Amino acid sequence: MTDKTNTNNTLSDATDQPAFADMKMNQDLKHSILIVSLLVNMIVLTMWIALQVTTQYDGQIASFLFTR
Repeated sequence: MTDKTNTNNTLSDATDQPAFADMKMNQDLKHSILIVSLLVNMIVLTMWIALQVTTQYDGQIASFLFTR
């Protein structure tokens, strides 16, 4: 007699893997965008604080940040 409780899920496993790969790539893309965004925001915040705190180097910092 054959055991009917064992099923072969090779077809469903094969179809689930591309969806999982898409989800993983989507999460990786979101994480990389968030990391880059945080890095840029930290640089802008640091430069803004440097412009607010220093009075001696205002001209040099402003010319470095806002060159034409």
